[in-house]
Amino acid sequence: MTTANGSAEIVDMADARARLAADAGEFEHVGAKLAAIRESRGVTLREAAARTHIRENHLAAIETVDASGLPARPYALGFVRTYAEFLEIDARAAVEQFKFDAGYDAPQPVDAEKFRAAEETAEIQGRDMSLPVFVAIIAFILWAAWQITLTSKVTPLGESAEPAPAAVSSTTQTPAPAPVIGELIEARPVEQIDPVYPFNCAPSAQAVETVTVAFTVTSTGRIAGERVAGSTNACFDEASLNALRRWRYEPRTVDGVAKPAYDQIHVFRFERP
Repeated sequence: MTTANGSAEIVDMADARARLAADAGEFEHVGAKLAAIRESRGVTLREAAARTHIRENHLAAIETVDASGLPARPYALGFVRTYAEFLEIDARAAVEQFKFDAGYDAPQPVDAEKFRAAEETAEIQGRDMSLPVFVAIIAFILWAAWQITLTSKVTPLGESAEPAPAAVSSTTQTPAPAPVIGELIEARPVEQIDPVYPFNCAPSAQAVETVTVAFTVTSTGRIAGERVAGSTNACFDEASLNALRRWRYEPRTVDGVAKPAYDQIHVFRFERP
C-alpha cells in the first residue's frame, strides 16, 4: 500500500523531471541534457546501451559531445537520434543541437577542395580536347583563302576586266562542308551500383528512407564532387555516397568533345529488409 509520503515522493520526482526538461536550455551542451534526463529516470549507461543497441562508449561520447569517440558523422547523428527518441525528447532538435555542439556544422574544407579540384581538372581536360578542333578550323580558313588567291585574276591597270577563261573554273576546288556546330549528347550511365543497406541504421530507420545525392560527371565519365543534397535519415548518407563513387558514365559531349556534366541528381531508396 502506498503511503501519503510515498505518493508525495512520486509527485516530486515527476515535477523534477518536468523542471529538468523545461530547463534543458541551461545545459552546457545537448549531451549534458541527455545525460541529466537519463539519470533522472534512474537508467544507467549500460541499461541504455542494451535498450537502444548502441555501444556504451558511444553513448558516453554523445553525453560528453566527444566527436573523436564516435564513428563517422552520419552514424554518429543516427545514434543521437535513436538516443533522443529513447529518452522521449525531440529527436530532430537534439540532432541539430548536437551538430552545432560537436562542430559538425563547420565547413568541411577537404570535400570542398576535392570538388573544386575535380571541376578545374574537368575544365582543363575540356580545353585541351577542344584545341585540335580550333587548330583544324584555322587551318581550313587559311587553306580556303590561299585557294581563292590562286584562282583569282588580277586585272592590270588600264585593261578592262574580262570573264575568266573556262579553264580557270576547273582548277577551283569546292570547300569541304563545315562541321555541324551545336551537337550535344548528355552523360549516360553505363554502370550503376546499388547501395548496401546498413544494418546498424535499422534501429533508427523507418520502413523506407531516401537519400538525394548531387554530383558531377567528369569528361572521363567518373564521379566527382559527390555530396548529399537531402536525406530522411543521415545514417544512410555514407552508404549512398559509397555506392555513387563506383558509378561510371559515358561523358557528356559537345560537338564530339567530352565535357563535364555538373549538378547531376539521383535519389537512393532504402527499404527495411
